[in-house]
Amino acid sequence: MSLFTLPEEEIVLFSEMKGYITLNGEPVKNAKIERLIKWKDDVGEKDYFTTGEDGSFYLPTVTIKAKLPKFREFSVSQEITVHYNDNNYLIWTMGKLSKKLFDELGGKPVNFKCELTDNLERVEVKNGLLGTSCHWESIIK
Repeated sequence: MSLFTLPEEEIVLFSEMKGYITLNGEPVKNAKIERLIKWKDDVGEKDYFTTGEDGSFYLPTVTIKAKLPKFREFSVSQEITVHYNDNNYLIWTMGKLSKKLFDELGGKPVNFKCELTDNLERVEVKNGLLGTSCHWESIIK
C-alpha cells in the first residue's frame, strides 16, 4: 500500500485543556499562556491564550487530518509555558504517543489546577511521558 492510498485520519495533537493557574495560592490574572506543539519538525507551532480574572484558562483541542503509515509510530511533543510578571513557568511537557482525544491523561481531568511555584513532576501515563506542575482530583473517561 503506498502513501497515496492510505486513508486520511483525524489526529489529536493536543486535547482540550481547561483549569486554573495560581501563584502562591492566588489566581494568576491576565497571564500569557504559550502552547507549543511539535510533530512534523523541530520548530513546531505555537498559539497563545490569556488567563481570566479568576486565573481560569481554556486551550481548545488541536487536530489535523493526515495520512500516516500504519507501521510508523506516532508521537507529538507538547509544552505549555506561562509568562507572568517577567517570569516563564513551564507547567506541562509531554511526549504523546496516541492520536486519540483526551489520551494525554486517559480522560478529562477534574479540578485541573496549576500552581506556578510547584516543580515539574513526572506523572505515569499510559500513552506517553508527562512532566507537569498541575494537579487534578480525578479523570472522567
